[in-house]
Amino acid sequence: MNFQPRRLRYTRRDLLSSVLGAGTLACLGCNSLSSRWSGALPFTGSVLTPNRDVGHRLRVPTAERFASSSDAENPNADTRHARCVIVGGGVAGLAAGYELLKSGIDDFLILELESTPGGTSRSTQYQSDSFGSLRAPWGAHYLPLPGTHNEPLRNFLRECGVLDESGAAAEQMLCRDPEERVWANGRWHYGLLPMGDATTEDISQVERFQKEMSDFAQTRDANDKSWFVLPTSRASDDPESLALDQLSMSQWMQSREFDSPRLLWLVDHSCRDDYGLRADQTSAWAGIFYFASRMLDPSQSTESAPVLTWPEGNCFLVDQLVRKIGDRIETDQAVLSMSELDSGTLSLNALNTQTQKRSNVTADSVILAVPQFIACRLLTDSLGEVKQNRIEMAQSFQYGSWLVANIVLRDRPKENDPAMCWDNVRYQSSSLGYVNAGHQTGSDHGGTVLTWYQALTTHDTALTRTELMTLNWEEAAEVVCSDLEIMHPNIREHIEAMDVMVWGHAMIQPTVGSRSNPLRTRASQSIGNIHFAASDLSGVALFEEAFDHGRRAAQAVAQSKVGRKSRSRIRQNSVQH
Repeated sequence: MNFQPRRLRYTRRDLLSSVLGAGTLACLGCNSLSSRWSGALPFTGSVLTPNRDVGHRLRVPTAERFASSSDAENPNADTRHARCVIVGGGVAGLAAGYELLKSGIDDFLILELESTPGGTSRSTQYQSDSFGSLRAPWGAHYLPLPGTHNEPLRNFLRECGVLDESGAAAEQMLCRDPEERVWANGRWHYGLLPMGDATTEDISQVERFQKEMSDFAQTRDANDKSWFVLPTSRASDDPESLALDQLSMSQWMQSREFDSPRLLWLVDHSCRDDYGLRADQTSAWAGIFYFASRMLDPSQSTESAPVLTWPEGNCFLVDQLVRKIGDRIETDQAVLSMSELDSGTLSLNALNTQTQKRSNVTADSVILAVPQFIACRLLTDSLGEVKQNRIEMAQSFQYGSWLVANIVLRDRPKENDPAMCWDNVRYQSSSLGYVNAGHQTGSDHGGTVLTWYQALTTHDTALTRTELMTLNWEEAAEVVCSDLEIMHPNIREHIEAMDVMVWGHAMIQPTVGSRSNPLRTRASQSIGNIHFAASDLSGVALFEEAFDHGRRAAQAVAQSKVGRKSRSRIRQNSVQH
């Protein structure tokens, strides 16, 4: 992988154009933006980013990764042993720990880089005189009700009190009405499509599209495996199904003569919402999967499964996993190297990012529950060609950048019906709108927290990511305000605070050809007693996928024999790979 610095070709206006959209920038005008940045915003806030230091350290030779450690000359300080070490405390890593406990294994550690576990399902808590205390998500914020085929996830939801013993969702866990609205033609409309002035052709195409998605949801291969199902490990790899992966969603829409502007926008919005890609960048397999995999009973209805959500988003589920795992989770731990001992066990060296002290953990098995561009760099150098092959595999995984803002409102903007919903989007906008964290609390008036989302969908993801990281708080806040002001002209006077999260590698992107790429399948294969678990192995960044990969990796640990035989298995795998 080439980690050499690249010459930046984007100007500041280019970046903002990719975030706001060229149309919005044209309305605001460059001079207007410049003049706004020259003055102080009437509220406070900060820019946050995940810890990027570990990524930079992993690019240098292993011997140099601990150069800044306060005890760099003491590599064996604080040595411990565990049957299994899980690297990464996102949903996949937590699910792996949860499954180990269910398998009767409690001798494990989860080493998490950040100060709090959860990955992109983390949340934050705000205090305000206007609403008291309220949590809000930094990323993933809902879960479609899983179908009966996904019994492991449903069992977990039963344990959390989300589902009762009969499998019905608890009322307070379901997104309450009104669920969503869209801003179009200067006013709000219930639903995600403004159909008030839709033509007969618009309506006909929307109905035909829904019927085709329902048909896809019921399509099975010769072995009775569904083409589109969650988790994707249960989905068919039928050649006819995978042929869809060779087209973009836009190309597929064109081939089916879908050209209604409303329908095209809905499909594009859905691709950006779940994948951080436009429809012309998204694999048609993934585009259809978005709609077809969420239908609980497509033989009866084209409606999507009900949505489960909480003020803090999917961090509610993260909290349940954390409580079950307990003090086996250690945060602020950057795992920077891994080697194999003569005994066949694995030795992991970590750096506490707060104290800069080293620690060492030996383990019979390791689960790398981190993205592939990190996992490949942690593989032991003794694997030689296997490690190099994994680095090359990682190059085929593309990750998107996101800008997420939590906006604390002391009061809500005055507006006519329909009132603020859970999900609030703007028709034809390049942003994804915002969710209202206070919606599930039952409070429809007064202060709240809005979580605003923007996926950056430029073609050169590396350049966009690099430039995005240079945004300061004033610029980021102005981007968010400028988008919100189209729907809420006086929004600034209601804002008490705004924090912005810059996700450089927010999620894997299912580009054309990614589902059928053999490298993706090979990347999930264990190497001896080293196992891999992260949602990027599925090509789609969903809670269901991370949960499934964590369980799979933990089951591999539970079924494996540990000890001296591990070394021969790694060597054997080295030959096979």
